[in-house]
Amino acid sequence: MRTSPALSSSLIALAVTLLSSPAFAQNAAALKKAFEGREVMVLLDMPASHKGVDLHLQQEPEMNFSEYAERTKDFGVSLRKEDRVMITLIKVNKKNIEIHLGGGGYGTFGDDSGYVSPAYVGKSSRENDLEKERKRTTDERRRRQIDRELSYLREEREREQRANQREAAALSEIKKSEVASKRLDAGSRFNIWYADKRLEQWTPTPEELQYSLAKYLDFGDGRNGDGVPGGRSTPGRLSGSNGRTSLAPAPDVESAALSLRRGMSADDVHDLMGRPTRRRTSKQGDLEAIIETWETTDSVTDVTFVGGVVVKFTSSSK
Repeated sequence: MRTSPALSSSLIALAVTLLSSPAFAQNAAALKKAFEGREVMVLLDMPASHKGVDLHLQQEPEMNFSEYAERTKDFGVSLRKEDRVMITLIKVNKKNIEIHLGGGGYGTFGDDSGYVSPAYVGKSSRENDLEKERKRTTDERRRRQIDRELSYLREEREREQRANQREAAALSEIKKSEVASKRLDAGSRFNIWYADKRLEQWTPTPEELQYSLAKYLDFGDGRNGDGVPGGRSTPGRLSGSNGRTSLAPAPDVESAALSLRRGMSADDVHDLMGRPTRRRTSKQGDLEAIIETWETTDSVTDVTFVGGVVVKFTSSSK
């Protein structure tokens, strides 16, 4: 029996999902075990909001600084630079990883918005009865009497509604002050974004996630280089000290760079790209990374390894 192309694609997608789901859950659990309850030091002011700070690790710059400035201006700062705080939650979603600090920030479901709605003043039964009577009566004198009373009742209702609005506005100001105070005690968060639902197929290890956040959080564990917890040795197949090598890059580096993916091993990258033109080390917080560069006449591609796997890569035209 022949299977249609559409059905085959569906079966393949289902198989990938079934195979990747256990690994996804296992890796997410590893991140939670490694970080939840751990105390860190923030290396920048954090907005007093559940929106926190968004990081796009495959972009340059990683952070939208105008968005960051707007959030700190709108919501204030809940965590100051060099404050120590607990990681209270690690949440792995389809497109991002949330790192909640000291509660994750104010503004989630159930938090008070600070707005007080004014009580609505509806028509009285008397006003409704008069409107019905006016439709029925043909006596002009009676209609004028009804119109005068209706006008008075509407004015009274509108005055009461305005009084309710003033009261609600005053209460809102009081509650906004209370909310502002609560914001300062509710922590903040980092949101690390990944493109194309990549987290469904690949989830970073605790070491990779720690390296990604090293510019923003000080984990204070003093481990780096080959001593990265659970990590492997730094990328092999290259020898010698830092600096430019005499080895030429692969013939078509630009095309090969399109196949780079986070989580690839150093050996896989070298098979794909050839030997780099230069190599250096860089320390981010407590972790040491290897940064290899492939440079051609038209482009520059940088690949960052931690524990022998790719945690970041960038490619740009000259």
